[in-house]
Amino acid sequence: MKIKRIFSFAIVIALLCAFAIGVAACGDTPTIKVNDEFLGTSDSQYAVDGMSAYDLIMEAYANWCDDDGYVRREQFVFTAEVLGGFMTAATRSTDLLRKVDGQRIYSQEVILGTGQDTGTKAIRYYFDGENAWDSENTDGGDISIDEVSGLPVTADWGEYREYEGDVAEQNRVLTEHLTTYDFSKRDYLSDKHNDTVYKVGDVYYCTMTLDCSEEMMNTVHKAARDEFIANTGAEEEGFSIEDTTIDFAIAKIDGLYKFVAWKRNEDYAGKHSVIGEVSCTQTCYSTYSYEGFEITEELPQ
Repeated sequence: MKIKRIFSFAIVIALLCAFAIGVAACGDTPTIKVNDEFLGTSDSQYAVDGMSAYDLIMEAYANWCDDDGYVRREQFVFTAEVLGGFMTAATRSTDLLRKVDGQRIYSQEVILGTGQDTGTKAIRYYFDGENAWDSENTDGGDISIDEVSGLPVTADWGEYREYEGDVAEQNRVLTEHLTTYDFSKRDYLSDKHNDTVYKVGDVYYCTMTLDCSEEMMNTVHKAARDEFIANTGAEEEGFSIEDTTIDFAIAKIDGLYKFVAWKRNEDYAGKHSVIGEVSCTQTCYSTYSYEGFEITEELPQ
């Protein structure tokens, strides 16, 4: 079964509200830009007594998993360099829009890779509460960087088809997957972790720093390590990564602590069988809005 492409007014408005990296969602949700000076802050004048960064993050995460009405916008940037930074071996830029509206989920993502990154594609997923459909276009000729927003866009999403994967698992990943790292226990935090919470205006800022030692990457964070290796073509031997940080902005919305934005920062290195030693930097930036999340679409025919 195929359904017509989704081009809803609500989705267009969401795209206009977040037309570039650093622009947060519209409405009453606090606006946090990617270069917000307080993301990752450790300025003691804003410290809040009696609050734990880890506890606050976990509470906001639980609230996010339970939430059934929000918009998530996310941009991801990846750069791999060789010869000590003299040459760029690969880049990746992605733009993601995801909406949760009751039991319904809509997600779209455009990925543009260059050099050794061959993951260029445009993908969509729609779950109507009972059934799911997806589409994928891997024609690189349809995908480019928009001159105005600087974000990857596609000229064609491809035709919808019935989703053939595990719908329940896909829905779980789309609505609960914050990062591939395991952050379920305090024991997984780095010794460098700063558990202080900072408050500026109505926004709480804090950072989670994860232990990315070789031992942890080979055990607790093995899924993240394997993902890096698969995406970069790096060899397992010699892979190393700095302790990863995730900077959060959290606000009390409707009486609950909720994510407003978060930025994951990763720096790692490894050896590629073809291009030699590679150093990689990637940043993933997400914003959340709790207004304008309605999904409208033409029903399946």
